[in-house]
Amino acid sequence: MKIKTCVLLLGLILTFPLTAAEYTDGAIRLVLDEETGRFSLYSIRHENNRRGPMALFVDQDPRTSFLSVMINDRSYKMGDTSAFRIRLGGSDRNPSLIFESSFMLVIQEFSFVRSPDSIETNGIAVRVTLENRGDRQISAGARFLLDTNLGEGLSGNLFTTNHQVINAETLLTRTDGDQYWSDKNDKVTLYGSLFTGSATDPDSVHFANWKKLSDVSWKAAFQPGRNFNFPPYSVGDAAVCYYYEPRPLSRGERRGFGFSLFLNSERGFGSSQTSLGGETIRDLALQAAAPSGDLMEQDLAAIRELLARIDSLIASGTATEEELAAIELALNSLRAKYPGVNPR
Repeated sequence: MKIKTCVLLLGLILTFPLTAAEYTDGAIRLVLDEETGRFSLYSIRHENNRRGPMALFVDQDPRTSFLSVMINDRSYKMGDTSAFRIRLGGSDRNPSLIFESSFMLVIQEFSFVRSPDSIETNGIAVRVTLENRGDRQISAGARFLLDTNLGEGLSGNLFTTNHQVINAETLLTRTDGDQYWSDKNDKVTLYGSLFTGSATDPDSVHFANWKKLSDVSWKAAFQPGRNFNFPPYSVGDAAVCYYYEPRPLSRGERRGFGFSLFLNSERGFGSSQTSLGGETIRDLALQAAAPSGDLMEQDLAAIRELLARIDSLIASGTATEEELAAIELALNSLRAKYPGVNPR
C-alpha cells in the first residue's frame, strides 16, 4: 500500500468535500472535483448495499489518478498546472471536467453506459477531447493514469486480460490482441477497455507500480517482469496507464480518444466491436459520448452516422444482438444529452 504524505491528505480534507459534484446512475457513482480536476468512481451494488459505496480506485487522495497532456514535448498534469483553468460542464448524465488555456482546450467527459448483459447502468465511458486554440500547428497527446486498488492486498494475481494473467510489470500494444483488463476483490470486478478496434483506442497501456508511473512526466522505462514494488515507498501498488501518442494538431483541430470501464461485466468489449462499413460499433458509442454544448455539431454527425449504419443493417437483413445493443447504447447516450427533445 502507498505511504501518503500528510501534506496531500491535508489538501484533500480542505478541498475535496467543498468542491465535489456527485452523480449516481444504476450501479455507478461518479464524483468530480472541480478544485483538483480529478474523479472518483464507486460501486453501489455489492452485498445488497450493506457497506455503502465501494471505491473502484484509490480515493483517500483522488489526485493519484490523473490526466496529463503532452504539448510540444511539454507535459501538463490537469488539475495541478496553473496554465489551465478548471470548470465543470456537461449534464447529469454526461458530466465533464473542462480545462482551458489560451493555447489548448481539454474536455474530459464521462458518460453513464451499460453493457449488453446488464439491466442497469454499470459503466462509464471516458472521452478526452483536445482542441488546438493556438495560432499554429502543435504536437499533442495524452496519458491517463488510473490508481487501481481492488486486487491489492489479496493473494493471487492483480490483473487479468482476455488473453493473459498480469502479475508483474507489463506493456501492451494494439498488436497484442488484449481487449480488456480486470481488477477485482472478493466483492466486485472492474473491467477496463484496452484495444477494441476503435480509432480512439490507446497506442499502449503500461501496467506497473503506481509511484514509478506517477513520478515521470511522460513514460516510465519498461522493465519486463518487474514486480509492483517501489521500496521503501510502496509495496504491491499497481496502476494502469493509458498512452495516446502525440500527433500534429492544426489550428482549431480537435482530437478525441478514450476508454470505458464496466462493473462486473466484460460484455462491453470483445464481440460488440463488430465492424460495419470500416468503422466499429465501439467507435459509434464513443462518438455518442462526445462532449456536448460547444460540440453539438459532433453529436449531429454521430446521429447521421448511426442512421446510416441502421439503414445498412436493414438493407443487409443481418444484425447480431451485440450490434443492436451497441447501437442502443449510442442512441441512449445521445438522448441523455438532450432530455428536452423527445422522438415523435
